[in-house]
Amino acid sequence: MRAGARGRCRASRVLLEPASLAAVAAVSVVAALVGGIGGFGSGAILTAALAPLIGIKALIPVMAVAGALINAGRFWFYRRSLERRTLLLVLAWALPFLVLGTWIYSVLDTRVLGTIIGLAVIASVPLRRYLKKRAVHVGARGLAVGSSVFGLATGITTGTGVILVSLLLGMGLGGPALLATDSLVSIALDVAKAALFHRLALLDQDAFLTGAVIGAASVPGSAAAAWLVMRMHAHLHILVMESLVVLGGASVLWNSWR
Repeated sequence: MRAGARGRCRASRVLLEPASLAAVAAVSVVAALVGGIGGFGSGAILTAALAPLIGIKALIPVMAVAGALINAGRFWFYRRSLERRTLLLVLAWALPFLVLGTWIYSVLDTRVLGTIIGLAVIASVPLRRYLKKRAVHVGARGLAVGSSVFGLATGITTGTGVILVSLLLGMGLGGPALLATDSLVSIALDVAKAALFHRLALLDQDAFLTGAVIGAASVPGSAAAAWLVMRMHAHLHILVMESLVVLGGASVLWNSWR
């Protein structure tokens, strides 16, 4: 619990200087563009930008607020394609394990957290390629198990969107239906995380405002992504996105042990 107390003290000093906040908001536009095309990657890019500015312990609470707004903008453009049955099944299994993951996050030491987050972000690239190559079909039982893992991982780290995207692909979803369902699941989990972090004293007013500004700045990126999805092949951005994700994970590792 001592580590959690240290994290709470650090999380209370999150508000960025105007220049830094403007720079991160600009990164948010790019992150929303990347994530809006492929369904994941925005969290990893923002993680790299935020980690050296606000510290590891405050990272996930701020990202929960920003993520809810980023995904809200994305969902708006694909809302008519939502797959409701899949949405309810994912949430039913992911939310209980999210609570457990959030509690684990609150008590872990900063360096341990940074290592977990950095490795998880980097691992999302080979994991995405492996799951795509395997093209595994996921039934209702597999979706339930996978959603439990996704919920637990989401409570502890960022860059877990690749797990959800792979599960939805395995259920046969694609295009706007995948993006709409992925976005609404992420909104629900981010809102739940923000509420839990607030109760654990890891999300104060400054952290909330920082996340809100970053999330609101992402709306133009989500709009541009929606325009591109309708006009281009979704895989054109993969190599650039994967490079940014790996660099983001390495940045988190560096900042957690520096």
